[in-house]
Amino acid sequence: MIKVLPKNLKLNLSTISAIQLAATTIISLLFQFLIPFSWQPLDTFQYGAKKHGDPGSNLVFFTISQWYFSLSIAWLFYRENAYINNFLIYSIVPLGMIAVYEFVVLFLYYDYIHITPLIIDIYLIWKKRKTFFRNFAPLIITINISWLLLVYFFKLAYYNEDFIIFIRNVIVYLVLWIALSFLFNPKKREV
Repeated sequence: MIKVLPKNLKLNLSTISAIQLAATTIISLLFQFLIPFSWQPLDTFQYGAKKHGDPGSNLVFFTISQWYFSLSIAWLFYRENAYINNFLIYSIVPLGMIAVYEFVVLFLYYDYIHITPLIIDIYLIWKKRKTFFRNFAPLIITINISWLLLVYFFKLAYYNEDFIIFIRNVIVYLVLWIALSFLFNPKKREV
């Protein structure tokens, strides 16, 4: 684990979560404004070299994949955060589907934006499974579905996809997220 804070510094989980979310936001902003768009492997593979703001390109800051990637990097600073663990585990559904598509159809094997959170998810399932709680599911699923719909309708991301395909994907995600939640503990314990 990366040691960022001194051991004798005691922070409550809410403060740690706020620090991790701030780091997540900073990472996402860096990818939107400083890191070239060509560092988005799937977009570059499918549409060629583009720049931020080119017509038809996603605003990286608003893609759920970017936020899951950024959150997985921020997770490295403190791995015992049950709130972050619960949020991250739901990335296994959309990012898993994207990774399978990339590997099987596109033969794209270097998409770190989608693979990094999946590696973290595998670790979480392996080592932190007891930190997953079903009662977090309604909030996380609502945030994810709202996020996807808002960025689509405001043309911030994903709007190049046909509406029917987009809605089909959202419904598939919803069903799989609900099914996934039933694999977890029914009640949240003290975290």
